[in-house]
Amino acid sequence: MKILPLKMTALSPIQYFYSAAAGGMRSSNFIGDIALKYAFLRQMGLFKLPEPGKSKPTYEELLDFQFWLTVGVPAKLAFGTGDNTIYMKNMIRNTMQGADYNGSNVHPNFKTGQLMYKNFFFVQPLKPGNIFYSFLVYDEKHFDSSKLPELIRVGNNKTGILKVDKCDKNFKGVINAYTIQNILGKTLKINKNEYVSHLILQYFLMGYYSMEEILDVYH
Repeated sequence: MKILPLKMTALSPIQYFYSAAAGGMRSSNFIGDIALKYAFLRQMGLFKLPEPGKSKPTYEELLDFQFWLTVGVPAKLAFGTGDNTIYMKNMIRNTMQGADYNGSNVHPNFKTGQLMYKNFFFVQPLKPGNIFYSFLVYDEKHFDSSKLPELIRVGNNKTGILKVDKCDKNFKGVINAYTIQNILGKTLKINKNEYVSHLILQYFLMGYYSMEEILDVYH
């Protein structure tokens, strides 16, 4: 197995509808490893379209492709310095009711519960320009790292765009314990709980791991 550091730059807003926060619905401050792998496969033309009526992915299908990515984390978390994730608010007014009344998108004849997309303004996507770092772990016999996609689509409805570049820097990685244990079927030998992102996901997202430790985890 070989490992390659990657730098991914957001070129458009990325929305995950992740967690409720003060002032709105905030996206996660990371890019999931499973989402990244599906995005890579689609962009590289290696993944077939889902079967009709299939509402959930079958993660075992990922085993057919001999490469894995760690969780994409912002610079502050990857290097211990730099910027953390930066958010934005959607600024498009909600005029789906056909009226922009008195400077407001709420006409007095409409009840709040009847408004379409009433929470749209409060959604907080990841702002373009955010940079994430991830490690690509691959089997060089079955995967050519020189054919990495330049752009991938992630997030809700795959509207978020990430630019993918190889990176010559060494940083700390975050892994998804669910991927290691439930998809790969491996025993996680080294448990690290320095990384905390969410009350629930902290039991699955683990870090920080060095490049050597990540190779050992996926080997």
